[in-house]
Parts: sequence; structure tokens; C-alpha cells
Amino acid sequence: MTRWLIAALATTALSAPALADGFRDDYTAAPTGPVSIADIAIGEELAGEADELGEREITRLTGMLHDDIARELASMSWLAGEGAMGGTTLFVTLEDADPNRPTFAQMRGNPSLDYRSHSVGGAEISAELRDASGNVLATYHYEWTSNDIRFAAHAGTWTDATRVFDRFARQLGDSLAEHAETGM
Repeated sequence: MTRWLIAALATTALSAPALADGFRDDYTAAPTGPVSIADIAIGEELAGEADELGEREITRLTGMLHDDIARELASMSWLAGEGAMGGTTLFVTLEDADPNRPTFAQMRGNPSLDYRSHSVGGAEISAELRDASGNVLATYHYEWTSNDIRFAAHAGTWTDATRVFDRFARQLGDSLAEHAETGM
């Protein structure tokens, strides 16, 4: 009995951090399409690390995030035409991103780093869906960090971060479809 109780408590305690990660949405009104994607913004935490990670890497990350979201919205026929603004717009912020391997800028700044070094990676994203008047229709948040360094041994520089981008885009698409269908 004591073993079972300890196992149950350990499972609960260890699963709490996993539950803290994940996708959250909050709607104040039903979403309408098509949706334009504003330029991806950089959050304060990531901006503070930009010199260390390298501007090229930040640009690369925001491009990959934008492409994943655009691909998902296009697959749902929710993506507004190129350059179309004025309707519903998604404002996305890449709050933080942690690489699985050192970036070139990090290795340049710290010669003791080696590209074979690896660590757990991940990312945090927040977004707001706004109508043409600027009213917030919905907010979104997704955060995930790998929990096992063994998986990072074969990862590229941004493997876990790009996994977050893909998951965010897919869950954003699912959320939009669900809330548009139900009227909220």
C-alpha cells in the first residue's frame, strides 16, 4: 500500500510540469477568416538573448514560425492573400527559444563550446487574433521544452524549437476551426 501511495504521489508531482506546458486559447468572439499574419515579433526574453544567439538565427526562427503558421492556415483556406491586411490579423510573438546545439554566434563568443554539445531545447509562443478595428478576438499561448537530453544527442540546432512551431501551428488551426464552427 505504501509503495502504491508513493508511486501515485510521484506520478502526480512529476506530471505537473508537463501539464504546465502546452497550448492554451481564450476567445472573446468567434474568429472570422481569412486571416493575415503580421510580422513575427520577438519577446523581451528572446530579444535579450539575440546577441548571444545571433541575429541571423532570430531571423531564421521567425521565418520558420511564420511559414509553419501560413502553411497551416493555407491548408484550411484561412490564409489571406499575400499583402492583404485590414481584416482579421494574427499577431504572433516568439517569446523564447532554446537551441539543442550551440549556434554559430554562441560558438564564436565562447570558443570552449563545440557543435557536438547538446542540450534540451524548446520554445514559447504567444499570439493575438485581432479584427479590423483592433479588438482582440482570441489569445493563444504554447510552450514546450524537451524533458530528456537523450533525445537531443541527434538533434539539429533548433530541432525542439521547430517542433514547437509545428505543434503551435497545428493546434492554432484546430482551435480556429473548432471555434469558427461553434460560433465561439
